[in-house]
Amino acid sequence: MLRLSAVVVSLLSVPQAATGEEVTPKRLSSLQVHEDLQLAIDAVEAAMPDIYWHQSSQTWTSAKAAALAQTDDVEDAMGVYAVLTPLMARIGEGHLSVGLPRAVMIEQMEAGVGLPLDLHWNTTGVFISGAYGEAADIPVGSRLLEINGEGYDILLKELMAMVPHDGNISTGPMRDGGGGRYAILRNRLRGAEQVFRLRYEKDGVVTERAVAATPFSNRKRPATVVNQVASLDWIEPGLAYLNVPSFSNRAYREAGKTFRGEMQILFEELHRKRATRLILDLRENGGGSEPNESILYSFLVEAPLHKYAAVEARSREVIVTSHSGEVFSHLVFDADELFLQETLPDGRLRRLNLPPEGLMSHWQPSNPVFHGRLVILAGGYTFSGGAELASMLHHVDRGVFVGEEVGGAHEGNTSGYSWVLTLPHSGVRLHVPLLQFRFNWPGVPGHRGVPAQCEVPPLVDEIGQRRDKAWRVALQVVNQDWASPTEAMCPEPEEGALLSHRGGRDSSVRETLP
Repeated sequence: MLRLSAVVVSLLSVPQAATGEEVTPKRLSSLQVHEDLQLAIDAVEAAMPDIYWHQSSQTWTSAKAAALAQTDDVEDAMGVYAVLTPLMARIGEGHLSVGLPRAVMIEQMEAGVGLPLDLHWNTTGVFISGAYGEAADIPVGSRLLEINGEGYDILLKELMAMVPHDGNISTGPMRDGGGGRYAILRNRLRGAEQVFRLRYEKDGVVTERAVAATPFSNRKRPATVVNQVASLDWIEPGLAYLNVPSFSNRAYREAGKTFRGEMQILFEELHRKRATRLILDLRENGGGSEPNESILYSFLVEAPLHKYAAVEARSREVIVTSHSGEVFSHLVFDADELFLQETLPDGRLRRLNLPPEGLMSHWQPSNPVFHGRLVILAGGYTFSGGAELASMLHHVDRGVFVGEEVGGAHEGNTSGYSWVLTLPHSGVRLHVPLLQFRFNWPGVPGHRGVPAQCEVPPLVDEIGQRRDKAWRVALQVVNQDWASPTEAMCPEPEEGALLSHRGGRDSSVRETLP
């Protein structure tokens, strides 16, 4: 089963006609818009095991009514996307995403204009990481205070409305919305804007000015991730750094490896060279293939963990019908997989607790198991299977977490198999996750990710650097003399003194759900 990584916006194309050309209507009637929106609503309500995990039924009823009321104001695929994306984001499932038709997306990137800034977000503010056109002289690293009179809270709320995220977690959208992504998403939500009134601060000096929009075609493209296979580096004798950027089986196949085989090799090296301290980096790990997160866990914790309270699907087959009578269906499980499911009285299917996966982390221990001191680097990109591993390690108190709040919810997620539904009139695509993975423990609190015991938000001047401030803090923590993670002390940022900081952000989180 392939576990999806974090997705900002799908880049898939719409269905092709017999000529091979994309079908992308320029104008839609209000009736067509209403039918597409209603079909999307019906699909998530029919397919997802629990759309009320992170919201109330009253909130959902009001939100979908408000979305449907906008049909008269929408006339194209971009408009459908702009209405549907915030509605789906409200559900609070990061694997649920909305994608534009490829032709519409290409048109936006070739002809659209928008905010002439690249941005870096963290829990302390939003910072300028790149600037273009009339804004090109704005110093990189400046703190952005306002755009057109709107400050950090409003801008972050808008970002979360346009980026899939789990629960009330903002760090995932912060990572996925970095660089030029916010400018693109803002354009999709608000339409064309020609001038932006900016207010920013650098070295204590606040500047206010107006700048013109710049073409998206002139923007630099984000770097492509090259290596997604785990790597092990030795910092000094007894101290190693293990980076695991993905759980994707495809990445390991392309490298001529298997995930379990590679973990076996790396942990044998840790054992052979007598490692006593380990920094595990999950900051880029957006998940991948089940059960690779559990395989890595088995090399860190010997005893199997009852990981899931339940893994459920709504039904074996999902069927919805549009207002015009067109039937859309998707088969969740094939005949062979049904042997691993039990049917509940309401028709739901629940995974049996049987090997090789079931509800356990693992059925037999791996060998060798690393028992030394462990520090885990994690953050907003730590999602899906990566977040599951973080939750498992946090639950058994195995290691100190350094960085920022994990991007995936601690109580579980809806992921696994997905249904890609193309809305018939607009060509907008809806990616609907079909399996609810509910962990065998409560939230920290609910709707949040594993917190950083030592909170170190990523800095704008260290973008792309693996050995950044969080890494340096992790190095200090792992070299302390502690037997239990609760005894670890976090370096105090300003003065360098040691300060107990157990629990991270739990007592002072900002509610940012749109």
